[in-house]
Amino acid sequence: MKLILEMKRCKTIKDCYEVATVDTYDEYEAASGWLACIEEMFDKFEHVNVLGNEVILDGFALRGLHVVAKCRSGRKSAFVSLESIEFPKLSKIETLWLNSLKDWNKNV
Repeated sequence: MKLILEMKRCKTIKDCYEVATVDTYDEYEAASGWLACIEEMFDKFEHVNVLGNEVILDGFALRGLHVVAKCRSGRKSAFVSLESIEFPKLSKIETLWLNSLKDWNKNV
């Protein structure tokens, strides 16, 4: 089954945890699972707001066990925590996944 279809079936944070960490053996594999899910769910966004400024979203990466966004403004780029980003017009499922990842980030 395609990952995005499974992700869209989630109704709770617990459901998101189960999808993101299925078949993982340690927290590093779990972080990779979260990264794959966030990339899948948020790949449509080209621009986001960071500290009130619109920036280009170049993708996502792992920094330690945390999923972060790679953002760019002009020639400058930075890795930014997802807690610091405002995504435009999130759907209900996107909001659930973002909140789930934020919850997971607090606990690693």
